[in-house]
Amino acid sequence: MLHHPFASHAQEAAGLSRRAVLKAGLVGACTLLTPCAAWAATKKEHPADPKAAPRTPPGPAPATPEPGYYMANKAKFIADFKGVCGGAEKWMAARIPAPTAKAAADDALRRFELLLPTLPDLGGTANRNQPFITMAGWLTALCQAMREKGMTAKDSGRLLYDLYAADWASVPPAKAQAMGAALFTPAAQESIKLWAETTQKRLLPGDWVVRYVAPDKTFDVGYDYLECGACKYFKAQGVAEVAPYYCLNDFLASRAQGTGLSRQHTIAQGDPLCDFRYKRGRPVTQDWNTETPKFKLS
Repeated sequence: MLHHPFASHAQEAAGLSRRAVLKAGLVGACTLLTPCAAWAATKKEHPADPKAAPRTPPGPAPATPEPGYYMANKAKFIADFKGVCGGAEKWMAARIPAPTAKAAADDALRRFELLLPTLPDLGGTANRNQPFITMAGWLTALCQAMREKGMTAKDSGRLLYDLYAADWASVPPAKAQAMGAALFTPAAQESIKLWAETTQKRLLPGDWVVRYVAPDKTFDVGYDYLECGACKYFKAQGVAEVAPYYCLNDFLASRAQGTGLSRQHTIAQGDPLCDFRYKRGRPVTQDWNTETPKFKLS
């Protein structure tokens, strides 16, 4: 799953990501599925549902979901993914005939509109994981559409990865580093602990379940995913093979933000957990080239 914003930088980071993604799509850069647009469909990006619970700082998922969250914000979700598909079309057109690329992008947009009302209920904007399940919906639609045109899960995963890389490249390094620094504050540690405790209640079946890990000499921030909402969703939609590629975007974010992520296990690869370990300033040595040769599904 993509790098979590654990502090007050979350909304700003989301806005930057959205602008970069749209720019990447418009200019035809390798855009990311982050790209894509809008992984930033986050608190700041979506209009408030008057019936929704008050928005809260990053923290535990609410027990009572926002009523009709996806449909209340349908226009925004579709507009965001349309931007993603623009970038995806340009990415594909560099590799397959342009008419086929356009057909695949158009099909992905149609598929996402059908998937939108059935996305897992995570409680709406108060849940820090909401943008990541939305992105899982994007990747599902792209993977399914691209598969119909003879492309593979690896192709759609690479599209996502390249778009995300372009997105982070457009963020000023000082801004990205400031986002990363927020992860290492005492307030962030407490937020992670509370978040983990709340997810273990399993109030929302489609959500992630997290275990906090106290830091030691080898890392400053640690937590394990015991259940992955994205993996659950990909499996339910018949595209489980794309999950390992989705996870690789975490390394791009960590490298840009200077948070030093190391991860040796993922649920997407059949392991019992995902072990996220961050150390401020540590070089991120894992990426597409180091990890995809290890994949059991490719």
